[in-house]
Amino acid sequence: MKKRKVRVFLTSSLAVLLLSPNLTQAAYSASAKSTPEFTTTASEHSGKWMTGEYHAHTFESNDAQESLKSVLDAAFEQNGFDWMALADHLRVSDRDDEGVNLPGGSIPMSQGIIDYQNEKIKKLQAEGKYAGKIIFSGFEWDMPQYDHAAVGIVTDHPGSAEALKAINQFEYLFTNRDVSMFDPADVAKWSAADKRSFSTKEDTRTAMKWLSSHYPDSYVLINHPSRKNGTSSELKIEDIRDFNNIDPNLVFGFEGMLGNQMASDRGETPETYGGTDVKVAQLGGMWDALLGEGRRFWNFANSDFHFKTKNDQFSSGYWPGEYSKNYTWVDGSDINAVVDGMRSGKSFSVFGDLINALEFNVSGDGQEEEMGGELDVKQGDDLELTIRFKSPQQNNNGDAVKVDHVDLISGEVHGKVDPGTPDYTKATNDSTQVLKRFTSEDWTTDSEGYNVIKYKVEAVDKDRYFRLRGTNLGTDVAGETVNGEPQIDPKNNTVDNLTRFEEINARNYSDMWFYSNPIFVDVESYSDQQAVNDTMTELDLGDTSAVTSDLTLPTEGKHGTSIVWKSSNPVLMTNAGKITFQPKKDTKLTLTATIQRGLATETKAFEVTLSGDDRITPLALHSTLKTENGQSYLSGDWTNHSVSVSVYASVYIPGADVSIQLANDVNGNFLPYESGKVVEISEEGQHQLQFKATDSLENTTTLPIAVNIDRTAPVITLKGDSHLNLTQGNGFKDPGAEVADKVGIAGAILVTGTVDVQTPGTYKLKYNATDLAGNAATEVVRTVVVTAGTGSGGGNNNGGGSGPVPTPAPTATPSPTGQPATTPRVELEVKAQQGGTGTLKDVGSFTIPAGALSGNSEISFSVVATGETPAKGDLQAVSVAVELTSGKTGMLNKPVELSLNYDAAQITSGHKAAIYYYNEQLKKWIYVGGQSQTAGIITANVNQFAKYAVFNYQAPSITDLNNHWSSTFTDRLIGMGVMKGYEDHTFRPNEEVTRTQFASMIVRALGLQSMGSTMKFADQSAIPSWAANDVAAAVNAGILRGYEVNGKMFFEPLEKITRAEMSVMLANALNANAHKQTDKEGNFADLTSIPQWAQVSVKAGVEAGILGGFEDHTFRPENHATRAEAAATIYKLLEALYL
Repeated sequence: MKKRKVRVFLTSSLAVLLLSPNLTQAAYSASAKSTPEFTTTASEHSGKWMTGEYHAHTFESNDAQESLKSVLDAAFEQNGFDWMALADHLRVSDRDDEGVNLPGGSIPMSQGIIDYQNEKIKKLQAEGKYAGKIIFSGFEWDMPQYDHAAVGIVTDHPGSAEALKAINQFEYLFTNRDVSMFDPADVAKWSAADKRSFSTKEDTRTAMKWLSSHYPDSYVLINHPSRKNGTSSELKIEDIRDFNNIDPNLVFGFEGMLGNQMASDRGETPETYGGTDVKVAQLGGMWDALLGEGRRFWNFANSDFHFKTKNDQFSSGYWPGEYSKNYTWVDGSDINAVVDGMRSGKSFSVFGDLINALEFNVSGDGQEEEMGGELDVKQGDDLELTIRFKSPQQNNNGDAVKVDHVDLISGEVHGKVDPGTPDYTKATNDSTQVLKRFTSEDWTTDSEGYNVIKYKVEAVDKDRYFRLRGTNLGTDVAGETVNGEPQIDPKNNTVDNLTRFEEINARNYSDMWFYSNPIFVDVESYSDQQAVNDTMTELDLGDTSAVTSDLTLPTEGKHGTSIVWKSSNPVLMTNAGKITFQPKKDTKLTLTATIQRGLATETKAFEVTLSGDDRITPLALHSTLKTENGQSYLSGDWTNHSVSVSVYASVYIPGADVSIQLANDVNGNFLPYESGKVVEISEEGQHQLQFKATDSLENTTTLPIAVNIDRTAPVITLKGDSHLNLTQGNGFKDPGAEVADKVGIAGAILVTGTVDVQTPGTYKLKYNATDLAGNAATEVVRTVVVTAGTGSGGGNNNGGGSGPVPTPAPTATPSPTGQPATTPRVELEVKAQQGGTGTLKDVGSFTIPAGALSGNSEISFSVVATGETPAKGDLQAVSVAVELTSGKTGMLNKPVELSLNYDAAQITSGHKAAIYYYNEQLKKWIYVGGQSQTAGIITANVNQFAKYAVFNYQAPSITDLNNHWSSTFTDRLIGMGVMKGYEDHTFRPNEEVTRTQFASMIVRALGLQSMGSTMKFADQSAIPSWAANDVAAAVNAGILRGYEVNGKMFFEPLEKITRAEMSVMLANALNANAHKQTDKEGNFADLTSIPQWAQVSVKAGVEAGILGGFEDHTFRPENHATRAEAAATIYKLLEALYL
């Protein structure tokens, strides 16, 4: 489409000419009733919105019933028009402008305009009426073989004798008026120049060509385009195309929004939809077909006023401006400016004052166009559409006015079709659609009272147009609309004219519409190279100097270009910009974009620096150690079997190459080692193996392994004689035995057998021992003979006392002491690899498993003196307090089984016994729990050397944890007050946990106290008040950091916590304290789905025994954590922290 330059006429208006030659145009300003002006845009240098119409009749049309003055009064003084183009029928006229029959009989209408209409307008204006208004004498022409058209012969001097004579000439040439009705001199002149043409369709076209040639500034606008009266033919789209082809500046629109004569057919047209001709109202119909060619062919509204009511015939519609209006942007003050404004297309038409202001523009590529304009953009540009409209408080019917919705309608523009082709007769545009329907939810109201809509159309690729349609009706109103489309208007056959008027008037004001003229968008196709170059210029990844998260790499550029990316190091960052693994140190790589459209291709490279993370372990060695009998072997343990050793490496970054070396001599000479190869160690002695791995990214790690083999059995030597004699009744004390072994024995010498000093006989005591490697000593036997005595009392070298002497058990007994003990106590020397058991009669016992201690240690188990027992607060103790201590500092590697005696009679109804330990740092008793196997004894696994006691504990009633897998963990956390049940006595183990709730649980479990936090999150106000102190404590302890977004830290307190996020909080709690390590590995099937920022934390949690996966070996990092999962992980966190 090419832009058409609108003519600008520097002429005086008809109103000026008809007033006085001494009056200037500046004297005519709009009256108080003029329609409010729109706010002009930057592109509007002058002009204003004017309302008016070009199709109304007076008495000079024989079928009309109102005077010229009445019509003008209604248009200007009653309904606020700014301009009016009259359109009396270009037929014979029998009356003057006031309805008085002409004394000389009928005259041509053109003569009536000269003699009566023109003169009366000058007279009324001379009397001071219609100041500042524009009045023009057009006419309604019966097109040969068609219906009607409104014609205005516009000259440089409207209203002049020359201009009026042109109407007279047109009527002579193109109507069937009798020749005798015209001045013979004029007839002779006209006949010499042109032939009369008033019978055929071709004559209609001839008339238009004549106007285009002689008066090119004139207009021919088709009235009621779907009406067919008498012998007239139906106006088809090929006719309209012909007319517009003759001169698009002459025939540039039609009366799509018809006058409402209120006969049985609304507008006297067989098909109207909401009062609008089907040619306009039908989506994708004739008007859209014309617009789809790029034709600047506009829609207008008129009253077609004839009379208000006529009782002996029928009622006939509305005064000019009463129900329908055209709003046109006019740059000037004469009819030339009005017609130029109409011709420009910057106008919209309204029924029932539904709106009284509308701005509609489309912008793109730095430019903007309005209604009737043509915007030039490039292929692939984005468009922004702006719509501003408002409505009056009420309309001429006294009704409040409100727009229900506005439709943005768009269709493709494919260019003009050629005559004679099938498309020339096609009256539809199949591409037309309602692109978007806007309701009050889609618009805002600005300070000027305008409703404002903004809408974007992305990447436009075809020529197209945009137009608006709005209504007061909903999208599905019975009999009126279906899915937003107007429905055909029903006939009204009420006989009484006044009643029919009232019925149709009521319906018209309930069925109101507005239509805008379109904006065309002309899309310039981009060359392939232009498109590629533009994308090259605009493609940018921002700051890539310290990348810590995935990059968003566009795959589509401007104007249909494609972008393909390639990473120079796909091991660290994929071609899609996803960080596969974060390096330990800052690492540079290159992302190269290949931009292509068609055969044009260019590349653009971006340097990216991935930020390193010192916490990452990029390379690790793992070992498999087994003895010759297939049992697992722990590095540094003693064994009497050969040991096989194999090692392999795991890399944090898949694809990295790894080499492993082994040094098995004291000098550290490394030799190549094949991953997974078995190394057999069979010789006795202590062997040190050192494995070292190096990957292709120059990361290194080492793994020392100690293998200790001993096949020599320990030797037991008795203290004293192997054969002892004693007299019945005398006491006996076993002299004991000693054991010799180069690696040490496991536990104490095991002595079995008894000596009953009250019964004569021979007794045997058997001594056995096993060393740390599992070698058993040869059993040694001591024989004790008890002989009958002659009396009681006395003693011998075997000690004193009486009664049977049991075999000493491999458990501790109360230690002998030179002073009376103030409290009961038992002490036991425990070997780390053997473990041991100690008992205090009527108090309790403990069992330390093998491997629980880091080294051999003396363990003490004692009753705490009454005066030294820590305060119990509100707790009710049902046992004495005991203390379990170690002679060497260190933590327990495994839980210790602790059993305590308690007074079952003190356990009240609804309560149970529970073990607590005393936290010296927090100065409070902490719930441990436990199980009462028999009345009066409770057993629990404990994780620290501390003071313990049994208390009377009121357990809450929880109904949904019976047989639930998490009950083992929830019991302790509920007892500690870390978690609670709900008022309905449920725990809801499967309910998901928020970030706030989980942070609070950790803080309470660890007993952290808030001292206030200097960190304030951007969403601090969203943190619940009950959790504010806990969150602050978590921040202070380094457990919680938050998310950084645009330089601000967010906590997102109410978001459900994922398993990945939970892992980070747990790992932060671990890292701040000494904790246990296990040999567990997190080889999850979905390892790559664990976010990079969480991988180190997940690994730490697995190694500490806190985290695990699901049965299918997945971790599921994005799953939300449940209350049951939270309880399990925090329970295990306490175990890992020895709490």
